[in-house]
Order: sequence, then structure tokens, then C-alpha cells
Amino acid sequence: MKSVERQWLEPVPWENVVAHNKILCNADQVQFTTNEKALGAARHCWEAAVKKSTSLTEVLLVCRKCHDLAPFVFNNGNTFGSIAKTLIEDWLRGMPPLEAQIVRGTVSHYVVGLVGKRELNDVLKHFEPVLKKGPAPRTPAAAQSSDSTTTTASIQTAPASQAV
Repeated sequence: MKSVERQWLEPVPWENVVAHNKILCNADQVQFTTNEKALGAARHCWEAAVKKSTSLTEVLLVCRKCHDLAPFVFNNGNTFGSIAKTLIEDWLRGMPPLEAQIVRGTVSHYVVGLVGKRELNDVLKHFEPVLKKGPAPRTPAAAQSSDSTTTTASIQTAPASQAV
């Protein structure tokens, strides 16, 4: 999906990333805890990418870099993996469920380091014709017009048993 460039992270400000981790920690009944030095570095990396137009693979690399910095002591992988999956949800709506799950799994596993860049690119290339037929991701403006109370992307949260 190198041909599609957009501001992927604009609807997901850093505050939402932190809030999502807090939700995951609460669901697992663990205390929300951060690594302060890494938290600052990850925030800087994330915020620098929010306003940039990038390809999907480039934004997934940002998610992976932030994951690798390990700003959160608990649910670090689940946080960044689930955010990455949320970024592509609009495209996946037009796909058969099995294929959509393959893309979701590959994306989240890439972010947490279980899948390499070559495998990610192979999967995205394989499904690119189907993904291009699907609906284009909504822009924040389109999301606002459909629901004026929500200005940021909602992050899907799976139960801990379905972790990245």
C-alpha cells in the first residue's frame, strides 16, 4: 500500500495512545505504569508522525518504533498492535473475514516484531487489489461529519485473551 499516503495518525493523538494503554491495563487488572524516559521518546516519535503524510508501511514502522521504545510497562505490545489494526479497519470492511484477519494479524505482528518487513510487504502486496477496491479510510473531517461528538479514531480493544 505504498501508493496511498495520508496522515494516518492525525485521528490518534498521543493522549489517545496513553488512554488506550490505561484501558488495557484496567481490563487486565494491572496498574498503569510507564517508563518515563521511553515515554517521552515515544511521544516525540508519535507526535512527529501525526502531521506527516506517509504510506501505510511507514506509519506501521512508527508504531513499531514506539513499541520498541517500550513506553508502557504493561500491555505495550497490545497498545501499539491494536492501534495499528484500527488504522486499517476501513479498508478491511470490504474484504472477506478470513482475508481481513490475515491482514490484521500481519499488521499487528509486524508492529510487535513477530513479523518482518518483507512478510508485511508480501501480505500487503498480495491483498492490495482487494484493499484498493474497499472503501478509502475516512479522514478526520469525514468522521466528524458522520458523528460530531467523536473527533478521534476509536481504538478497538480485544480481551486480553485475544492479545496481539
